[in-house]
Amino acid sequence: MRFANPMLLILLLLALLLFLFLGKRTKKGEAFISFPLVSAFKGRKQNQRVFLLKLLEVFKYLVVIILIIAAARPQEGRSFEQANDSGINIMIALDTSSSMQAPDFAPLDRMQAAKKVAADFVNMRNNDKIGLVAFAGLAFTQSPLTTDKSSLAKFIEGINIGDTGVDGTAIGSAIMTAANRLKDSKGKSKIIILITDGNNNMGEIDPVTASKVAKSLGIKIYTIGVGRKGGGGFLGGMGIVTDELNEEPLMEIASNTGGEYFRAGDAKSFADIMKTIDALEKDDISSRKFVSYKELFQPFVLFALIAMLLAVFLENTYLRKIP
Repeated sequence: MRFANPMLLILLLLALLLFLFLGKRTKKGEAFISFPLVSAFKGRKQNQRVFLLKLLEVFKYLVVIILIIAAARPQEGRSFEQANDSGINIMIALDTSSSMQAPDFAPLDRMQAAKKVAADFVNMRNNDKIGLVAFAGLAFTQSPLTTDKSSLAKFIEGINIGDTGVDGTAIGSAIMTAANRLKDSKGKSKIIILITDGNNNMGEIDPVTASKVAKSLGIKIYTIGVGRKGGGGFLGGMGIVTDELNEEPLMEIASNTGGEYFRAGDAKSFADIMKTIDALEKDDISSRKFVSYKELFQPFVLFALIAMLLAVFLENTYLRKIP
């Protein structure tokens, strides 16, 4: 809450000094105060009315204070920002092949860790449009570019191993699917964050070739290799997952587009990588702030008016004095 005329609040101090002065003056002249009606002296009613008379004086002081506050015009403001449309557009390409079930991010498996850091990353980006591509042997768009964080979080949470229907690792297809979503978007820059734990073994386009296409479209790619070297585990009786990650193509993909390659060997390093990418791709979006204020003086004035009418009524009826 704020006051449109805050200088008027100084009157509160002046009013306080005036009340103190009048209080002292009243005590000195108590012998000259007019007496209540004779009926006021009957039994306990005398004490009750004397108390009410004093309370009425305090009530009058309170009315003055309320009127001063109302004159200062208390206001309640609601602010909002209008940002321009030059944010960063980001597509997250997430590997959903069966090897992402490897439990070397204990207590999480690779997929669970990837989903967690992806969701945390989305929450760090305030002004950007972010989308999601899921890929294994095939690649498809799980979510187009959006600023709706809650919807995107649901898409990330809902992604599962085997969603594409074909196992394998089609990194080139994932890059092209994400690039297709970014090519016509408007923004300060366009980014792909590619998260995979395997070597390209599916798809019709080579990952390095796909990265060159992305570069021609002004797209930068950050690649993240997931899993400990030599890591792996049992996959529901299907055998042991070996470390199939081929880092050299991922490094070349990132280098071709001006991005960087990272290796996420555990949950902490994975989270740190996403924080690093977040810091590298900060946006200096300019925005204009608007504040809408709602006047709050009306209830104060209404209360003061009712209080004054009540005081006048009591002074001329129940608490009337004889001059």
